[in-house]
Amino acid sequence: MENIESKLLNAPGLEEVRKVLREKILITPQVSEEMSQTVRRQEALVDSLLRAYTMYDNGVPMRPTLGNEMQIMYMRERQTLSFLLFPELLKLEYEVARVIGDVFIAPMMRGKTLPEILNSNQPIAAAHRYAHEEIVVAREDFGIYRHYECADCYGLPNIGMKICAYEAGTAAGCFAKPLGRPVEVIETKCCANGDPYCEFEIHVG
Repeated sequence: MENIESKLLNAPGLEEVRKVLREKILITPQVSEEMSQTVRRQEALVDSLLRAYTMYDNGVPMRPTLGNEMQIMYMRERQTLSFLLFPELLKLEYEVARVIGDVFIAPMMRGKTLPEILNSNQPIAAAHRYAHEEIVVAREDFGIYRHYECADCYGLPNIGMKICAYEAGTAAGCFAKPLGRPVEVIETKCCANGDPYCEFEIHVG
């Protein structure tokens, strides 16, 4: 009992936990590639998720009675509170999402230049019902696009954070693969940061 009480008394508080996350999380390009390879080795899982995308696009229900839609708050509250309590997780989520873009979304892209790929990607947002996407700038090495009615944050109050790490990371992964070049996507505006829409800059290495 004394050991348990001693551990509880000496357990780190929220700020100490956040400090550990800040200091310990470092995703290098090598680690990012290892993450993608780890996912690809789960062949049954990859096949299942790719099949699910096809079913969704064809209007085929993935679940026998509940179909393919669910209440948006189911995802939103978990994600928003995770980032509010541990903003250090934004970078980690970005890297996980980069793997999703690389493995699952990149095969849907068409084109070999950033403007072509952006135009290929643009209809997916509305079709998958997570945003209305507007392309603002599309050059070979740089782009800007906006999301209106973002599933992650539209309607949230200003919490002083840009929280669409999933969108940014997914975009980075799905653009980098067909370009064959490193890509970083940075969220510059966010509804959760008091902006009327979410805006993303694409930087091609």
